[in-house]
Amino acid sequence: MTELKIHTGHIQVPNGDLEIASYIAQPVEGNLFPAVVVIQEIFGVNAHIREVTEKFAKEGYVAIAPSIYQRQAPGFEVGYTEEDLKLGRNYKEQTKALELLSDIQATINYLKVRLVGH
Repeated sequence: MTELKIHTGHIQVPNGDLEIASYIAQPVEGNLFPAVVVIQEIFGVNAHIREVTEKFAKEGYVAIAPSIYQRQAPGFEVGYTEEDLKLGRNYKEQTKALELLSDIQATINYLKVRLVGH
């Protein structure tokens, strides 16, 4: 199968009063695609997560990676040093399960309404 050409960008996904910074990638041609939510590692929506998101898009998916640390550290993105690992774990420990699930559901809802039309 040939890799599809994709479009990428940064968007804000609404969840009540919160705007969740997210990275989205989708095929350029066509208008209806299956969707995938890419969950970041503790390092944020960094270059690796953006690359994973883009790989899904090149295979024919709309892929979106919401920042699951939006409440604790908007724009958080680090590498893989020991210090980065410690910082990422700190934010992970501050993340509440209900907020995380709410943010992921808001991302799914965004995909349904904005991209799929349901």
